[in-house]
Amino acid sequence: MNSFFGIDRLKDESDFEFLLRVCMAKHEKKIDADWQEIVEFFNLECHVDTLRKKFNGPFAMQHVIRHYEEKLVKAQVPEPIDAVKEIEKKRQQLAIDKQKVKDERTELNRRLRTEARWEAIVDIIREKVERYEYEQGDYQLTHKYAADKVDACLMLSDWHIGAKFDTYLNSFDIDIAKARVEYTKQCTIDYCVKHKVNTLYIEVLGDMVSGIIHVSNRLEQAENIIQQTILASEMLSELVRDLSRVVPNIKLVYCIGNHGRINADVKESLSEENFEYLIKHYMTIKLENLPNIQWLENEVNHEMCFYTLSNGRTIASMHGHREKRGSYKNAVKNLTDYSETYRVDEVHIGHFHNHQIINNVIVNGSLMGCDNYAQNFKYHAAPSQVLRVYDEKGNTITYEIILK
Repeated sequence: MNSFFGIDRLKDESDFEFLLRVCMAKHEKKIDADWQEIVEFFNLECHVDTLRKKFNGPFAMQHVIRHYEEKLVKAQVPEPIDAVKEIEKKRQQLAIDKQKVKDERTELNRRLRTEARWEAIVDIIREKVERYEYEQGDYQLTHKYAADKVDACLMLSDWHIGAKFDTYLNSFDIDIAKARVEYTKQCTIDYCVKHKVNTLYIEVLGDMVSGIIHVSNRLEQAENIIQQTILASEMLSELVRDLSRVVPNIKLVYCIGNHGRINADVKESLSEENFEYLIKHYMTIKLENLPNIQWLENEVNHEMCFYTLSNGRTIASMHGHREKRGSYKNAVKNLTDYSETYRVDEVHIGHFHNHQIINNVIVNGSLMGCDNYAQNFKYHAAPSQVLRVYDEKGNTITYEIILK
C-alpha cells in the first residue's frame, strides 16, 4: 500500500495521512479513481457515500485540511526582524518630515509674496506722499516750557476711521473724528505746556481704521479700506507734526490692532497682512524731515513695544486684542514674566473702548465711542483718549480727554 494511481506514500507518512492526500487528489481531480476504489484500496470500513460526503459540503474534510495547511504556512513565515521594523519606522518618519518641509516651504513662499506686495505698496507711498518740511519758525514754542525729566504718554487707539453711524447715545463720521482729534491735540498741548513736558511718547495702539473684518463694519462705514488707511495716516501725521512744534522730543510707539487685517477670518489671516502696517509706513515717510521725531523699535513683534521713561519706569504698549476682557488686570505680571529684558511697571492697551486703570494697566478709551453694536449689548462709554504725565520723582497724573 505504497502507491495509489501514481501517488506515492511519503516517508514516515501514516495510513491516515496517506488517505487524506489521496482523497484531496480525488477531490481536486488530479487522479482518475472513484471513491469505491479508494475504499477498497485502504480497506475502509465505511460506505463509499460516507467517504464521498466527507469531502463535500461546507464542513467537508477538504476545507479542514486547507485551513490547517494555510495556518501551517503562516506559522512558518518569520516575523520581520528588528532591523526591518526600524527601517519601516524611519521611512514613516521621513515621510512626515518631508511633508513638514513642504508645508514650511509653502508658508515661506506665502510670506515672501506678502512681503513683496507690501514693499511694492510702500514704494508707491514713498513716491507719492508729500513730506512735511521742517521750518524753524514753526518751532519757536519748542523748548520754551520744557523740564528735563518730565515725560508724557498720549494713548491713541480705536479711532475706527471710516465708521459712520447715528445712534441714540452717539454719532460718528469722518468730520466728527477730525473734530475729536483736534480737541485731543489742543488738550494735549495745554497739559504738556502746563507740566513742562520734555518728551512726549505718542502711542498708536491700533484699530485706527474701521476695516472689513465684520459685517457691521462694512455696513456702517462711509469709506473703503484704502480711503480709511489714507485718512487715518494723514490725520495721525498732522497730529504728530503739530505736537512736535510744542514738545521738544516726540517718540512714536506703534502697535497694530485687529481691525486692519485683510482677511476677515482670523484663522486664515497672517499677522503681516494688515493695513495698519501701511499707516506706519505712510507716517514714517510723511514725517521723515522733522528732526525731533523718533520711532521706537518693536523688539518683540509688531503688536507690542517696550520702552523706559526718564524716571526709569518701564511701559509695555499693545492693542489688547489678545487679552480677554477682565484678564488684562494681570498683564503687568504676565509681561514681566514674558520679557527677559524688561521689568514691566505699567501696561497701556486699547481695544476695550472704556478707560480704566487696574493694577497699573491703563486701558484707553476710543475716538469712536458707543456704536450700534455696543448699544445693542448695553455697553456704553464716552469717547475719550488718555494722556499720562510722569515726573522724575515717579509721580503721575492721568488725564482722560473726554470727546463729546
